[in-house]
Amino acid sequence: MRRPPTRKALIVGALLIAALAIRVAEVQGSSYRPVNDAGSYLTLASQIAHTGDYPTSAARGKGAGGTRGPTAYFPPGYPYFLAATGLIDGHTTPRGGAIHSARLSQAVLGTVTVALIGLVALEAFGETVALIALGLAAVYPVLIALGGILVAENLMTPLVLGASWAALRAGRSQRPYRWIAAAGVLTGLATLVHVNAILVLIPLAVAAWRARPALPAPALVIVAALLTLAPWVVRNAIVMHRFVGISDETGITLEGTYNPASASYGPVPYKWRLYYGIPADHALIRQARTLTEPQLSDRLQSRALDYISDHPLAPLAVTYYNTLRLLELEGSFAWQASAKAMGIPEQSAQIGVISFWVLCALALAGAVTRAARSAPRWLWAAPLLLWLSVAAINAETPRFREPVDVFLILLAACALASVVAAGRSRLAGAPVGRQGRAAAIPARATELVQIRERLA
Repeated sequence: MRRPPTRKALIVGALLIAALAIRVAEVQGSSYRPVNDAGSYLTLASQIAHTGDYPTSAARGKGAGGTRGPTAYFPPGYPYFLAATGLIDGHTTPRGGAIHSARLSQAVLGTVTVALIGLVALEAFGETVALIALGLAAVYPVLIALGGILVAENLMTPLVLGASWAALRAGRSQRPYRWIAAAGVLTGLATLVHVNAILVLIPLAVAAWRARPALPAPALVIVAALLTLAPWVVRNAIVMHRFVGISDETGITLEGTYNPASASYGPVPYKWRLYYGIPADHALIRQARTLTEPQLSDRLQSRALDYISDHPLAPLAVTYYNTLRLLELEGSFAWQASAKAMGIPEQSAQIGVISFWVLCALALAGAVTRAARSAPRWLWAAPLLLWLSVAAINAETPRFREPVDVFLILLAACALASVVAAGRSRLAGAPVGRQGRAAAIPARATELVQIRERLA
């Protein structure tokens, strides 16, 4: 006979159902128009659904930034995911019904993220923290808002969490190599969604070494990740006729931040902008139609590096201002501009800012708890590296902060679990109520009788 589900299993199931219901309700109850990257993702997904690949035409204006194709600008993970979603749902066009099915897929991804937060917390801190983390993640407004729009971080985040969970499992498994390999594959997939996820390999290699203190362990996680990346890297080398790695976005990305116009932008210093909006790059706009993506990237990268060479403290300034932006401390203009760029309603964005500050306060309290301090140090290195990777270049919130927020939820859960534990200990040491006092009366009466008998 099957055992009936335990109370905790029922709670977990209820929280996951609630998380999915909240996110589906967000999709059903809000309008959304894909803008900027979201529109490009849908267009690429439609192309993939029809041909199985990005556009490979050499025609002018087909590549990123107005260049002549083919393209390798966007890492493939998210567009291919959206293409699969469209094929399953029967929509293969970049607009229309494909938008709704794509948004519903984000609600599912968001629920998977909630579940993985619980799994990571269970492995690192135990059942109480896991249940609290599940509850926090299910109702955290930032994750709910992101679950209703199209951003690549919605896919990157569960993959990073999955890799972290696999590494934690490896630490207490009798056969750790399968978990180490899984962590590497998941990190490779996350990197195919967002290139900066490759940095997670550093703490995962440390985790692999701790699980099995021998050179093959960290080598395995790295090799597994590289093998996962290899097919796309080879594809790019063949199609682009040169080595470009996962993406050729480096030039446009760096130049968007490291230029005089962005540095002197009054409301938000060093706010990223497409090179179209940089006066010094106007000549390149006219030339772009005759250049390939890698050629344009090389020229823009050279300009960005020249700027850094002339302003060697610029990376520190960028990191400082972007850190303020990531902490939502650069004023309402910054988060309003980010919300508009992503298609998040202003009211939802404002609620997200306030909820993030509350989460940060709880996370700071959680960081000093015994549970957080007893967790493997590499677990906290992952969000730190992801934070620095965006702070040094571009920090559009809450999108680029999503893979970090999930680790803040873990710390916040540690803080709340400590409060729960303190409450339980106080209750355990307090009188048990009327029944306890009533039971104590006969015992005291007996003691009085014994004392009288002795005196007599």
